[in-house]
Amino acid sequence: MLSEKSYESVRVNMVPEIFRANYHQEPIDQKGKLYKYFQTYDKLPENYERIICYVDTADEGNDYLCAIVGVEYEGEVYIIDILYTKGGMEVTESQTAELLVRNKVSYCKIESNNGGRGFARNVEMILWEYYRKRSIDIQWFHQSKNKKARIIANSSFVINHIYFSEDWRYRWAKYYESMNSYQKEGRNRNDDGPDATTGLAEMVNEGFELRIGRV
Repeated sequence: MLSEKSYESVRVNMVPEIFRANYHQEPIDQKGKLYKYFQTYDKLPENYERIICYVDTADEGNDYLCAIVGVEYEGEVYIIDILYTKGGMEVTESQTAELLVRNKVSYCKIESNNGGRGFARNVEMILWEYYRKRSIDIQWFHQSKNKKARIIANSSFVINHIYFSEDWRYRWAKYYESMNSYQKEGRNRNDDGPDATTGLAEMVNEGFELRIGRV
């Protein structure tokens, strides 16, 4: 049996899908994967238009909060940071505010489902009280569309127009696993990564037109 230190070393240095298959008996159905490949970048565009963030708060105890930050340039998005955690809102509100400040985000969209509206207001409060920031536009909206239908409909954009850093599979391992293992058919144990990434794609394609409300 591997020690905790050895286990972590193997996890960090092994390709995630091979690690999951070998050490957790969780082989990925390669043929059924929705995202067949992902685009990567080694350098950000210099004259980008804005830095945006989409936040999907956790619905239940086993769900992840996913806040994904990207640089928008000519209709494409270059991912620069991700918060992917099961932490409670009392923790993730502060973490989200720090994420926005650290990455100089100008627009942030937060789902108002399952307490998201209160989450958005608290993030805005933290931004002012701790960072004296009012320049970040925090917006909330109610997501009424079917999750899986949205994910599938936007999958082509995610594959072809969203770029990840070359080390993303290690830098955000849990998020990478949720993206790389998502199946087009049947149930998915974890869809929080694809859901938030789809939301980011919608921000670019629809220009904040999905029932947006001001905080």
